Amino acid sequence: MTLLAITGSISAYANLYAMHIRFGTHDDAKRIAELHTRSWQTAYSGIMPAGYLNGSLLDERKAAWNTRLAAVTPESDHASCLLVAAEGTALVGFVYLTLESDGRLLLDNLHVEPGHKRSGIGRQLVHRAFSWAATHHPGRVVYLEVLRDNVPAIAFYERLGGRPTKEFVERFTMGFELPVIEYTWTQDLVGTLALLASETPPAGASAAG
Repeated sequence: MTLLAITGSISAYANLYAMHIRFGTHDDAKRIAELHTRSWQTAYSGIMPAGYLNGSLLDERKAAWNTRLAAVTPESDHASCLLVAAEGTALVGFVYLTLESDGRLLLDNLHVEPGHKRSGIGRQLVHRAFSWAATHHPGRVVYLEVLRDNVPAIAFYERLGGRPTKEFVERFTMGFELPVIEYTWTQDLVGTLALLASETPPAGASAAG
């Protein structure tokens, strides 16, 4: 291993151990919207139209998160869960789950600051989110929807045990259509991953998304 690789690994572990996960509140809305936008601009470059990613996206995300979090308090009714990963005052990732009408839990958002990817933050957020799911909604499956062309995200979800359960085409409000894959975690796997949640990152977490 080169000195540069060793230095990078040490830096990743240092950042991960400095990171803590907490429940999000409305005070986080602006920073979440900005991180959400940066994440889409990075992950969806070449997949979504550049005019959309660099145009109205940020304003849309700000409006959406202000509305979503207007009445949110930590664990207010257990119908949804917002967890944020923070390093000091900086927000470096977040995950959002919501209980759907069909009884499943939708992992609607999972985003990590582009410069912090592959540091283990994404995996820790999933573990903590699944811990919340197993505690407040035992026996329910968790699913998410991911763009078919988002290959790095799909690889991450498959490493965590997610399995494809449906494919469809989604039409976005800006008028374009993209193929989407649904990934699902069974109730048993949700429980298994929930047991891995902790404040202290496990060894090997640097391989996570």
